[in-house]
Amino acid sequence: MIGYSVVNIKGQVTIPSEIRKKLGVDPQDKVMIMKEDDKIVIHTLPDFFSLMGSVKPKSKPEDLKKMRRQFIDYLSSRKKPGTHK
Repeated sequence: MIGYSVVNIKGQVTIPSEIRKKLGVDPQDKVMIMKEDDKIVIHTLPDFFSLMGSVKPKSKPEDLKKMRRQFIDYLSSRKKPGTHK
């Protein structure tokens, strides 16, 4: 697939729509521009939210109710200010 564009005065280049459609590049998507030898290469970058689940957690998620109970127990066991026990 061949497309062409012109570098404007700000150094900006428009990726031809046919190429954007083929690659699935939408407005506001992020791309990485690299120089490889004498070529400019554009890579699409994944959306942050598309990475969800790609890394397995080291441990299971905590039980939030259990954490809350432990925190309340901890707070209730602390000395209250101004008391001498």
